[in-house]
Amino acid sequence: MKKRIQVLLILCFAYPLFAQNFLSQSFYENYHNYKEESILTKRVKHKEVLPLIYKLEGNEKFKVKTLGYSLQGRSINMISLGNGETDVLLWSQMHGDESTATMALFDIFNFFAASDNFDSFREKLLSNLTIHFIPMLNPDGAEVFKRRNALYIDLNRDAERLQFPESKILKSVRDSINPKFGFNLHDQSTRYTAGRAPKSATLSFLAPAYNYEKTINEVRANTMKVIVNLYDELSKFIPGHIGRYSDDFEPRAFGDNMVKWGTGSVLIESGGWKNDVEKQFIRKLNFIAILTALQSISEKYYELADINKYETIPENERLLFNTLFKNLIISYENNKYIIDVGVNLNEREKKDSSGYYFEGRIEEVGDLSIFYGYDELDCSGMEIKPGKVYPTEFNSIDEIHKLDFDNLLTEGFTFLKLNTDETTELEFNLPINVIVNNNEFESEFRLGSGANFIITENSEIRFTVVNGFIFDSRTRTNKIKNALIMK
Repeated sequence: MKKRIQVLLILCFAYPLFAQNFLSQSFYENYHNYKEESILTKRVKHKEVLPLIYKLEGNEKFKVKTLGYSLQGRSINMISLGNGETDVLLWSQMHGDESTATMALFDIFNFFAASDNFDSFREKLLSNLTIHFIPMLNPDGAEVFKRRNALYIDLNRDAERLQFPESKILKSVRDSINPKFGFNLHDQSTRYTAGRAPKSATLSFLAPAYNYEKTINEVRANTMKVIVNLYDELSKFIPGHIGRYSDDFEPRAFGDNMVKWGTGSVLIESGGWKNDVEKQFIRKLNFIAILTALQSISEKYYELADINKYETIPENERLLFNTLFKNLIISYENNKYIIDVGVNLNEREKKDSSGYYFEGRIEEVGDLSIFYGYDELDCSGMEIKPGKVYPTEFNSIDEIHKLDFDNLLTEGFTFLKLNTDETTELEFNLPINVIVNNNEFESEFRLGSGANFIITENSEIRFTVVNGFIFDSRTRTNKIKNALIMK
């Protein structure tokens, strides 16, 4: 009996050595103290982050190094801190239009520059790890908010040939520091769900394969364990919204090759969250995820993670529309049919690069019962019809501005005619489409066309949809962010 009590006492005192005291909740609650307020939109450019990088040079915690230059001559920089034996490498915006993690990295720099209640955590982390960040690996793509570099090359398919300066820089850094872990920070489509559930895949993780057989060696196994820690901790904030990216082997990709080269490669994909177009909430989640992962590695918490849990993370499925209209009636040659309509809002860059607008499209029609929408409308008993073109032509935009748009939308008009070409912008700041300069145009409902239609209930117009946005005729609720100019 005495011996049994001694064993129990030993276990009780030993337990704290293995307890995993993650600080994810504290990171979540205190994030506002570190958010970099000069970056508020996802279309961040190289010239905006350079002053923030230069500012770090004045802080002895950070080492700033220019690694080289992009095809168009923009600097690619690395920020390092810590003096621990374990090296960790993180790089963001390999694809120029995937900037969520870039925003979060500058929040993280603010976190490490601060002095507050996290000081003991920082001190321990930086004594165990040496952390290297490459924010904005593809500054030329970021400049125009496009995926590829200046020569239209997907840098994440250049890990084998290493033809381009951006790719060569990343490979050279990996070889020179030989990090134990690398974090490949991306954005994915907002159309993904976490498995087949009606929840967006707001974050997705992947431990990439390094061969077609998807072998799990020690390097990949450690990566999976880190991801299990991330899944457990981030699920506290976005339960059901975390997916697992496909692990099909891609021999040209950096993540896959990192594992082959001996670096555990953690892929983090930032997806969609309702009403978070600028991805500011997902930016916060990246901040938490990265710091949590660094804590896992520093404290070696990942070594105790159950690797089998990795396979239970639901795989991404592409099952989301921006809006799903369900159970509509459509008439064709005196017959009526029931269909669903999936509408997506696609972002388009303004001509002056000052921002973006939306272009609504009918992406799918038919039985969409296996799909979901960020917004869903059950339209049982309602009929869909093409939007209407207002019969009167206008001579100037000023004339159009004087109209009562709520009345026009209530009557089902989705298009106006303007018999001049006084504007060159494709986007429009009014809640109705404009047909310019007597352009021949006929409103119709078809797959792939603009999402402009009306939905009637008991022969009265219930909803008017303009460019994928909805006007509710009953409540006069207008959610139309922008219409289009039809040339």
